[in-house]
Amino acid sequence: MPFWLWPNLLSLDAPLVAVLWQVLFARCFRASVETLPAVALVLAVWLIYVADRALDAWSGMGRTPRHEFYRRHWRIMLPVWLAALVGGAGLAATHLAPALFHRGLALLAAVVLYFGAVHLAPERIRRAWPKEAAVGLLFALGASLEAWTKIRTAADVITVLLFSCLCWINCAAIEKWESSGRIQWPVGAAALCVGAAALLLLHEHRPVLGGAEMASALAFLLLDRGRRRFSADALRVLADAALLSPVLFLPIAG
Repeated sequence: MPFWLWPNLLSLDAPLVAVLWQVLFARCFRASVETLPAVALVLAVWLIYVADRALDAWSGMGRTPRHEFYRRHWRIMLPVWLAALVGGAGLAATHLAPALFHRGLALLAAVVLYFGAVHLAPERIRRAWPKEAAVGLLFALGASLEAWTKIRTAADVITVLLFSCLCWINCAAIEKWESSGRIQWPVGAAALCVGAAALLLLHEHRPVLGGAEMASALAFLLLDRGRRRFSADALRVLADAALLSPVLFLPIAG
């Protein structure tokens, strides 16, 4: 197993993306950037992704290396997951500000509904359920959770919506690339639209967030055009790497 695939197998890539965007949103909206909310977000995203992949693996829905990893090693991962759940819940309940904790509970309720629709609902509902879009929206809301109270303008709302679209593109692109052509989804066109929207709508009022979103959109566009040069595993890792654009923009944020 190549070393660069391990963050994906261990579900560490999504928490990294989430916390980078959390800090970028907080700095751009001039919200507080604190360690405890960042730790809570990392734990929450990791718990959700591990649970989702493990349930997919146990139900036979996933055939990728990340699903096979949890199918083989669930006995090792289960106690780690439970420890993270207990630790994260205790941290959130005792150390987060009450307002932030309550917003987190509301988002948790939405996540529970998502799990019910994806893993417990009848087959016809699961097929119709827009899983990738739901993941994108929930991910964006979670990453921007700490900055919700600082959202004031239409441009602020657009930054969150465009980031949710990028997360949607991430999920849909991985689904398309792993299907080896069975699924047709306009990854490049969608990324081009998001990048153009970020440039046109955010260049004046939210240039840093708009620049980060435009950079990620460009990365998805280039990946989709050059996807035949990479293996499925490499594309999966690069799709998550495309969302690491805050690394380039955090030095000028705030």
